[in-house]
Amino acid sequence: MRLILLVAGCSIAAVSVSAAAQGAAASCYIQVPKLVAAPPGGIEELGSAIRKLDEALRPQVEEVNRLKAALDRLQTANRPQQEVDENGAPVERTASEGPSEEEQHLRAQLSARQDQLKADYTARQAELVGPVQARISQGAQTYGNGRGCAQVKMARTTDLPGLQSAGAQDITAEFVTWYGQHGAT
Repeated sequence: MRLILLVAGCSIAAVSVSAAAQGAAASCYIQVPKLVAAPPGGIEELGSAIRKLDEALRPQVEEVNRLKAALDRLQTANRPQQEVDENGAPVERTASEGPSEEEQHLRAQLSARQDQLKADYTARQAELVGPVQARISQGAQTYGNGRGCAQVKMARTTDLPGLQSAGAQDITAEFVTWYGQHGAT
């Protein structure tokens, strides 16, 4: 579930931020992790949409995790133990026959479930989180323009050092307060 939250929160970023991409123009940023936090530091509608996405996909994520665990157990059980001869030296074993039929079946099931989860995530993210992200992004641009920001970037934690060293201004707290009062107008 944490992965879904992280991925959904990071997908707000319309442009990947890097230190090299920072120019001399006034640049502002909004910290995505703070934006997705609960109020008063974050925007409830975004957190709520992400939680709905998480809840909708939880059964599929649990099934994928169950299949991964079953495959790991099977592989561990089928892994040959290191054999030694009477002198304690390792005995070389011949190559195994390959994965068992059960292992192949589990791999196929896991792959199919993962593919379905990816497809469902994309569809549900567009349905539940996408419209909220669009409103927040529009609000961020409106707020940033009013503050004299040449550009407003949605920053992940990994982007912060580059933005800070480039002198970009953190407008997260002010934007969250403004958005709570004005929305995306």
